[in-house]
Amino acid sequence: MSSKRIVVVLVVILLCAAPGRATSLDLATAQGAVFPAAGPPSLGKWEYSARDNNGTTWTGTLTFEKVDPTKWDANRYFALCDIEESSPTKGSRTRVELCEYDGTTRTVFYKRMVATISTYTAILSQDGKSLTNGKWTETKGTKVVSAGEWSAKLPAR
Repeated sequence: MSSKRIVVVLVVILLCAAPGRATSLDLATAQGAVFPAAGPPSLGKWEYSARDNNGTTWTGTLTFEKVDPTKWDANRYFALCDIEESSPTKGSRTRVELCEYDGTTRTVFYKRMVATISTYTAILSQDGKSLTNGKWTETKGTKVVSAGEWSAKLPAR
């Protein structure tokens, strides 16, 4: 095995074992990829779609709302994220959490901690009009109870 492969494997192991978030963008960054810094996604309603590991399709909206600096740390959180989604077989649900944004990696991130821990990540496109490569996992203890992929796009105005 070449030394480059060993380094990449070690980086993957470290990122996957680290608490918090480790996305495909983290891996690309660790491998030397450079991404131009960018501002956060636009506030407002985005068209949202997802598919979970059971094949269930979800559609709805992802709304980015301005953070109230008197209640939350506006330097840490760029928005309040409100996902309203529905599925023909599973009904409707809403998830509202504070979102973080890393302009260097163009990654939107939020973690929801109730009875389970849900982690959502996605990458903002270069034009700022779509979130792609979205992943989410819901864990209870060390067991993954649900996982899936998601994306969102800013509707044409």
